[in-house]
Amino acid sequence: MKGKPRKKDENYKTPSTSSAPSVKKEDNAINELTGQAFIAFLREQAHERVKAKKNLDSLNATILEFLNSFILIGYDDEGTPVKIISAHNQQEADSLATLLNKFFVSSNYRQSDNDSAEDGGE
Repeated sequence: MKGKPRKKDENYKTPSTSSAPSVKKEDNAINELTGQAFIAFLREQAHERVKAKKNLDSLNATILEFLNSFILIGYDDEGTPVKIISAHNQQEADSLATLLNKFFVSSNYRQSDNDSAEDGGE
């Protein structure tokens, strides 16, 4: 195999350099369209974030009309986690932490009672 010349493919054509400028124009057009689409996407995302922030701010203001301090945990319509913590001083923050701890302990206790009842009280 060494020393034996390879047979030339008669159907193979060397790329011509005359089509290079048109390829560059097409590449530039594609890059321009991609850039415009990306900018439009980023603008839409920014608009959605601003809208979501405004909604959370008005929800926060509404809750503040009725509660002095609170913790809100949940998911929006799209499944994005939402959390708002409103405590105006360290005492309120500590009270909320204590209340949240009691909530988890009591709900865990009730859950284990429900599990035992479903298992036949074992």
